[in-house]
Amino acid sequence: MLVGLILAFIGTIQLKMFGAQVFVADFVGIIMVRLMGAIMTGIIMAGRTGASFAAQIGTMQVNEEIDALQTFGISPMEFLVLPRMLALIIMMPLPCLYADAMGILGGIVVSVGIFDITLAEYLNRTREAVTMTNLWIGLFHGVVFGILVALAGCLKGMQCGRSASAVGEATTSAVVTGIVAIVAATAIITFVCQVLGI
Repeated sequence: MLVGLILAFIGTIQLKMFGAQVFVADFVGIIMVRLMGAIMTGIIMAGRTGASFAAQIGTMQVNEEIDALQTFGISPMEFLVLPRMLALIIMMPLPCLYADAMGILGGIVVSVGIFDITLAEYLNRTREAVTMTNLWIGLFHGVVFGILVALAGCLKGMQCGRSASAVGEATTSAVVTGIVAIVAATAIITFVCQVLGI
């Protein structure tokens, strides 16, 4: 919601110079749905879930539970990594949609409360501007970010050393790796969308 507030505030100030402040609804709606909702969700998931995956698997590595799984003939990838990855892939679109809605709500608060744009006008502009293509691109971003966060968390957990400090280092490394991967993936997806004209 705060991201929507900030975008609407800055966008309205800039658009007001041209007498086009009503287009702030288009601006906030498209940016939130197409990109920012997914990015903010991905970063939060990297800090929360990616770190959790790394800590859980790293602790299992320290306690030699992963060695025990391998001794029983159970693949750690199938037993530990795959379920976590599938869970994050399936769930990521839901918080992305929630982030989109909250960002648009933040834009409404600023636009209606401060800059005298009517609620009906704002909602109509948002409905006209935000297409299903924008929504699907945003959800695709979310799924990709889910894969990257899960991979970073599980990979760093599996590479963890055999001490308590190594678990802390793996957790920190998972968060940093996840966020860097999100930024890189955003750049690649945005470039591909530009080339494809969507």
